[in-house]
Amino acid sequence: MKSFNELGHIALGTALRQLAAQVSKDAENTYGKFGFAIEPKWFPVFYVLASKGADSVVNIAKEINHSHVSVSKIVKEMKAKGLIESYKSSDDSRVTLVALNDTAKAMVPQMEKQCDAIDAAMRELKEETGIDLWEAVSVVERHLRYRPISARVDGDSPEIKVVDYAPKYREAFKSLNVEWISKYWELEEPDFKALDDPEGYILNQSGVILIALEKGKPIGCCALIKQTADTFELAKMAVSPRAQGKGVGLLLGKSIVERAKIMGLKRLYLESNSVLKPALSLYEKIGFKHIKGASSPYARCDVQMELQLK
Repeated sequence: MKSFNELGHIALGTALRQLAAQVSKDAENTYGKFGFAIEPKWFPVFYVLASKGADSVVNIAKEINHSHVSVSKIVKEMKAKGLIESYKSSDDSRVTLVALNDTAKAMVPQMEKQCDAIDAAMRELKEETGIDLWEAVSVVERHLRYRPISARVDGDSPEIKVVDYAPKYREAFKSLNVEWISKYWELEEPDFKALDDPEGYILNQSGVILIALEKGKPIGCCALIKQTADTFELAKMAVSPRAQGKGVGLLLGKSIVERAKIMGLKRLYLESNSVLKPALSLYEKIGFKHIKGASSPYARCDVQMELQLK
């Protein structure tokens, strides 16, 4: 057998725990250098309140992707340390808002200096290692969230599979859509916003991009773009001409609907064109119904559909 240090990926859990402990300890040292006297675990809540002024525990938990219980505990700890004040919302007396008090607000300049210094340090680390640690962690987390390692060890590897977006698929996501749209129309301004910056326009706004792979090569894609908290647009679905007739569109459609259900969304919306008979038939097959909605930002769209999930 190999020695433990030679196990590589198999010992990943141990390595990540060690790295997390190292980063947490280093965070304490960094906070001390800048006179930013808070517990590192408080930082997400402190930062949100410094940015927004005041908010409810529920909204803060959603924004930083923590549980309500976790944020409530942090707020209580910060309040006990004399950093937070709370009061009833003037719009709804049932809602309690929390905000940084004057003591905490005086610490914001130190927090900003610390953020700038850490950002510079991480850029230096990227130059040294060739690895963007934040991007790597974010991409891996997104891929494991809906298909964990335990689901990947069964040896089942279908010829065509659907995976989450990663930066290496950026050009494929754009080229698949450009090829599809250009077949019938010219690209419009909203197209460029999504295709030139899929991370900023879609993923960083709580959206999703799925990529269909055949033997590891991208052959199709689709996305969920946020409209409201519980309504997302199914958009940017495209399948390579070489893969048409293999059921890729239906696989993508079913996969994106399943993802929407897991996300707890109530409604999906899409826009299309009446000349795209096969596409409309596919949407109907996975449950979309024709509706008359608001005017579209796309000149080419004359069909609107929705799927009620709840």
